[in-house]
Amino acid sequence: MSFPTKFDQSRLIEFSAAFMYYIEKHKLMEVMSRILAEISVADHVPDVRRWLGQNVTRIGVEIYSKCLDAFQRGVAGDFYQLPRNFFHRIVLHGKPGSGRKSLANALAERWDLLILDADVLAYHSINGEEQDEHTRYLQDAIEKDCVFKRSEAIGNLIQRRLLKDDALHRGWILINYPNNQCEARELFEGFTVPPNKFIFLQIDERMARMRILMNSYSPGPQANIGYLDRQMQQFRKSEPALNSYLSQRREVVYVNATPCFEEVKCEIISALTKTPYVLGKKYGEANATI
Repeated sequence: MSFPTKFDQSRLIEFSAAFMYYIEKHKLMEVMSRILAEISVADHVPDVRRWLGQNVTRIGVEIYSKCLDAFQRGVAGDFYQLPRNFFHRIVLHGKPGSGRKSLANALAERWDLLILDADVLAYHSINGEEQDEHTRYLQDAIEKDCVFKRSEAIGNLIQRRLLKDDALHRGWILINYPNNQCEARELFEGFTVPPNKFIFLQIDERMARMRILMNSYSPGPQANIGYLDRQMQQFRKSEPALNSYLSQRREVVYVNATPCFEEVKCEIISALTKTPYVLGKKYGEANATI
């Protein structure tokens, strides 16, 4: 019998992360906690295996169904508190001027989350000392202005970063990704550790432009009208198809970003704290199957 001579730690980390996501998606930790709580207070349980066979389906369906009811009907969420060891994995999405970076810093400070900026990751990958095949692929895509290759390269870059220890053990907030429908589908269906909440910041384009121009006290690309026009045009072009896909996901929360910063921050924190996390598509899945 032959044994592998080299241990691939990255594959083990990827498998472990995928396994933990499976447990989270199907609420297996909540099911096990409920089973242990019920059996500990149950009277006369001579056969534990028989009791489990008779009650595990009921408990699983009840937990999942209650979360779906609270998610879809807006039931008060005090009863549906997050598990103590829950790690937030948040995407903040919205047009320029919606407050993504400021909100990311506020939420990261509250829950000690890691902030990941896709643009910053791409910049450091290209300009860093360590150059690998992923970096060269990204640089080639940018030089050739190939949208598909650039999306694929940045997606691979983000996936590898999300499997680092600090991201796995702290949780994270991702900004500046996804930028189109294909990237959103890859984020939810292709990533080993996809987000459990996607905050879509809604704001009128005129208000967003005013915020950017009024807060640009130092010269930079964001203060340039031509640069801002291109950003807004790109967002308008990709938003319909992107929103069509996101509207099918249970992880997506739409938030009005027009009010003041504190009001928007409180609304997001309330949504993340009280709304039960339910992962997956809204349609095409068995709603009460564990």
